[in-house]
Amino acid sequence: MNAGAYGGCVADALKCVRVLMPDGTQETIGVDELDLGYRRSRVATDGLVVLSATFALEKGDPEKIRATMDDLTRQREEKQPLEMASAGSTFKRPEGHFAGKLIMDAGLQGYRVGGAEVSRKHAGFVVNTGGATAADVHAVIEHVQDEVERQFGVRLEPEVRFLG
Repeated sequence: MNAGAYGGCVADALKCVRVLMPDGTQETIGVDELDLGYRRSRVATDGLVVLSATFALEKGDPEKIRATMDDLTRQREEKQPLEMASAGSTFKRPEGHFAGKLIMDAGLQGYRVGGAEVSRKHAGFVVNTGGATAADVHAVIEHVQDEVERQFGVRLEPEVRFLG
């Protein structure tokens, strides 16, 4: 999915991936052939399974790297519900908007079905408050999508993927 945050993404350092093709063969694919974009890649669209990845890393000052890592960790801990189980950021960022702000403005923080709840810390996350089922999470996501679309005319696209 070309995961990213704080101005960077996997594509920035990825060189190539070894994948299992749908027909069972293995292939090495260069980064330029992966159609990497915001939360998308050929891996997802073509049903590939990544077996390994090669990254091109750059040398840097260890103290500066550690300081940046510590700062990013602090920001995540302050803003994201890392203390609760979740699948991470639930919705993709819609063009021209922020999913969490739309959800918050719609009055949905704390909306709950069973053990699944829109995080009170960051509305862009659906968290498991205890005993949430996949059906609970799915129901919360669908309600959030419907309500945000009703109020703001923006259909949120899940960043999480549903299996089964």
